[in-house]
Amino acid sequence: MSRKVVTSLAPVKSLLGGTILFTAGNSLLGVVLPLRMEAADYPVALTGVVMASYYLGLALGGYRAKRVVLRIGHIRAFSAFAAFTAAVCLAYGFFPTPVVWIILRVINGFCIAGMSTSIESWLNDRSSNETRGRVLGYYMLAVYLAVALGQTLINLAPDGSTDHLMLASALTGLALIPIAVTRLGEPNLSELRVLTVRRLYEASRIGLVGAGVAGILVGSFYALGVVFARQIGLSVSETALFMSTVVLGGLGFQVPVGMLADRFDRRIVMSCILIAVGASWGLLSNALAGGLPLSVLIAMALAFGGAISSVYPLCVAQTFDRLERKYYVAASGRLLMVYSIGATIGPLFASALMSLYGPASFFLFESAVAVIYALFVLLRMRVGRSLPKEAREKFVPLPDISQAGLTLDPRTEPDRKPAGVD
Repeated sequence: MSRKVVTSLAPVKSLLGGTILFTAGNSLLGVVLPLRMEAADYPVALTGVVMASYYLGLALGGYRAKRVVLRIGHIRAFSAFAAFTAAVCLAYGFFPTPVVWIILRVINGFCIAGMSTSIESWLNDRSSNETRGRVLGYYMLAVYLAVALGQTLINLAPDGSTDHLMLASALTGLALIPIAVTRLGEPNLSELRVLTVRRLYEASRIGLVGAGVAGILVGSFYALGVVFARQIGLSVSETALFMSTVVLGGLGFQVPVGMLADRFDRRIVMSCILIAVGASWGLLSNALAGGLPLSVLIAMALAFGGAISSVYPLCVAQTFDRLERKYYVAASGRLLMVYSIGATIGPLFASALMSLYGPASFFLFESAVAVIYALFVLLRMRVGRSLPKEAREKFVPLPDISQAGLTLDPRTEPDRKPAGVD
């Protein structure tokens, strides 16, 4: 490991350690709960409602959790959110009823947003302007690998047992240790003035709509990917492999997509990716009834993960290209809000379609959303001007499974309080 990497990681290693632990525990829950609902013979539509509730909590947490952190401090806020999450993990086993699970998922999402807010603002404070890009990269790598790891932990215990819930609770509880014993001082959070959604829409229709589309695509997959995999006959271990492959595809495609987005018009890059992959999803979904070799499904999952995970960072870059730098942080917050709303709505529609038309409709739904948005982008290109390469902001890979873009994005200006819209 080079001296530069060691120097960058040293101040934030405890924060990354805590992130890996609670993210792995939360990722394990995302696989366990659909499997338990399948074992209890819940309708697919009800599973979609329960899993979508998490994103509703995430949206509420993104809006309100920062106030908790401001009021009681980072360590105490993180500890409270983590303890609450650990208790919620166990409560799923004690109260196996849909109404209670919907409430627990909302609380779960709110607490995860609170922990993420604590960690990410802390990481931002401990990073200089020169190192923020590297720290974001380490953070993104930690989050993606933790999500993939958490999904594979489903293989450690028998199906349907409460061991998975206890393991998720234990991982979340263990996340308290590196945070509680850290010697890092707590940063000060400044309140940011709000950039209105209307102003953001006027600046970049493609970026704002795309954030919602990204939420629909990603939220639907993480809520119902397990259900889809089980309905087409995959075993639990194969389901975990399918899910983690999508996550790793999202990580692996960020750099090549970013290189294309910096070289060519971002709108063309995004449209081509979504049309090509969306068309292939539609064709492959028709072949599901006859059965697909696991190797073909895994290859499709890799491309699928890369495509859906590229939409959100491309939309952020597209939006930043059309705003003054002082508005970037406020714009990130609004884009994340729209993303969370899309992630709440997506699973509801996808689960309803799967209930009516079977598992093949899952990828047909994702394909239709991707292609329709790609056509919207191409139509907008007819009325919107293309920016010269030198006028564009550099593409920055962002994890669509976290909220890191708000504070760690090196394109923003952390040293000055951003102005809002008058």
